[in-house]
Amino acid sequence: MKNWTLTLLGLLIGFFLFPYISNAQSISGSVGTLEEADFLGYANVDIYKGDELVASVLADKDGNFNVKLDTGTYICEIKFAGYKSIKKEFKVLDDEKADFDLKKDAKSKYKAPKEYKYESAESDKSYSYTHDLSPDMVMSDISVTSTLGTRSKRMPAYKPSKSILPPDDGKEIQVGPGKLTAGEINDFSKWELWTDIVEGELGQHQERWKFNPQNRFMVQVTDNTGLPLADLTVQLVNNKDVIVYQARTDNTGKAELWQSLSTEKLISAKHKILVFHKAGKELISRAKPFERGLNKVVLEADCNQSQKVDIAFVVDATGSMSDELNFLKAELNEVIFQSKNISSTLNFSFANVFYRDKGDAYLTKTQDFTRVLSESISFISDQQAGGGGDYPEAVESALDTAINTLSWSKYARARLLFLVLDAPPHNNPEVHKKMKELSKQAAEKGIRIIPLVASGINKSAEYLMRSVALATNGTYAFLTDHSGIGGKHLAPSTDEYEVEMLNNLLVRVIKGFTYMPDCQQQLPELDLNLPDSGVVYTPPQDTANTDSVVQEPVNISWKYYPNPTRGIVMIKADVAILELYVTDLSGKVLRVVKNIEAEVPVRVDLSGYASGIYLIRYPASKQWVSGKVVLIRD
Repeated sequence: MKNWTLTLLGLLIGFFLFPYISNAQSISGSVGTLEEADFLGYANVDIYKGDELVASVLADKDGNFNVKLDTGTYICEIKFAGYKSIKKEFKVLDDEKADFDLKKDAKSKYKAPKEYKYESAESDKSYSYTHDLSPDMVMSDISVTSTLGTRSKRMPAYKPSKSILPPDDGKEIQVGPGKLTAGEINDFSKWELWTDIVEGELGQHQERWKFNPQNRFMVQVTDNTGLPLADLTVQLVNNKDVIVYQARTDNTGKAELWQSLSTEKLISAKHKILVFHKAGKELISRAKPFERGLNKVVLEADCNQSQKVDIAFVVDATGSMSDELNFLKAELNEVIFQSKNISSTLNFSFANVFYRDKGDAYLTKTQDFTRVLSESISFISDQQAGGGGDYPEAVESALDTAINTLSWSKYARARLLFLVLDAPPHNNPEVHKKMKELSKQAAEKGIRIIPLVASGINKSAEYLMRSVALATNGTYAFLTDHSGIGGKHLAPSTDEYEVEMLNNLLVRVIKGFTYMPDCQQQLPELDLNLPDSGVVYTPPQDTANTDSVVQEPVNISWKYYPNPTRGIVMIKADVAILELYVTDLSGKVLRVVKNIEAEVPVRVDLSGYASGIYLIRYPASKQWVSGKVVLIRD
């Protein structure tokens, strides 16, 4: 069917390649092998100043790298699976150059990842897939509407050009990244719709899984300048002083708490909320359920943002997933190369859990967190699909292994668990109980579970996966039929979703969970009474340099209308905008609109969100141009 799961892993792993530091000096060079005189693409390049890691990037596919740095003395460490690491001290006074040649390490447990050619598990014939959809096609303009899961006729005008099945003559067809299409549903942003769907089409599946996140409490924690405070422990406590739910704030400073994850009818009771921080704890004595508003806490706290990001991939490795495993081996490096767009200051670690089912050759195979990308790729490349047989698989065993045995960071900006699967867990009382326990354990550790489902998923599994995402402050993603690749994919129960290229969607999701404004960045003061029609942007001045040229303010004119709106907002600016973000008031990204041309109106639909005030924002140099839109729903 699918050819996508391990492409996903490549997309996610390779998300961290693009360095960004604004200073003029740099170190650049290449990474190669001593024995073969060949390059090592995607090697880890870590830059230390003393004991502090100040930058961490990857070489590109040809082994080249470039890191912007301040003037000073640094240590550069190069790592690649199967080779001995190298450390070298250097001084940065201007643009410096340094090349590194690594020796093979006979003692390493990892093999250097190599290019892999797709081979069918059923024969010796090699084959791959193709279709008319260009990797560069902008999918953000395509949307799919449905009435509780019934797909409408609004479909993109393209069809697959060749069969997605192996051709009878074994003819090879070139496969490439950026072809699979996907969608995302964040049920927090469509909360009223989710509650309607749960009471209707998906209601029968609550009882099947004995799983239903009930009585939602949302907490927002910021410092006194309005900046979000991430990774703080938050507890929901009942009137008997029993902790009923615990979570950690995300990169927007928000935590989601639930009175219960079971289907049993709740008894109305008073609750309080505790927020723990370095200086002690804050108490909200009368916690407000979500329908009555947001619970806000403002702390006198220093802005001290963690740069750690943990990402674990939990992957179904049963027989139905064989093509995904092969696809990863064939496409991983190029997929990574297309995904380089994150800051060099973030410190990423990767882990893997592959799972099958009870009675198979193994239940789970695990690689604990590593910062070395090629080690993670090497582990994935060694995996083969097999076993299974019946429809359900050991999802709960895999989640237990990932949540409770991997070495998650004690403090982190984000902990993401991508659950890649095409089948649900077994349906029995033990699994029902275990899935609720695991969801609560993940929430307590600040682990966001993000299911990504393929063909094979039914409505019952969709309900369970979306509920697990809600319980852990995650989101739900799914492949669609629009690429023409794979078997029939289940249309989700929702009103509307955007069709995106899978790689773009994954990059956007990771950005949404990792972006935080700089500690020095001031959030804009917003006049919520009048709509903005223009912004005066003043470029930052170099106050330390008395000879610097004073830059004049720049007038940026834009309009967005109608405001207030009941859903549709038209946006037009007199400058081109590469990426425009729609966020809530905390800065949490709800959607991204790309490549807006100057003076060309763009239509954005906010009808799926709750009534309230939303921001439209885009970066201009080191500042953000921001405006607000008031959404009114009848």
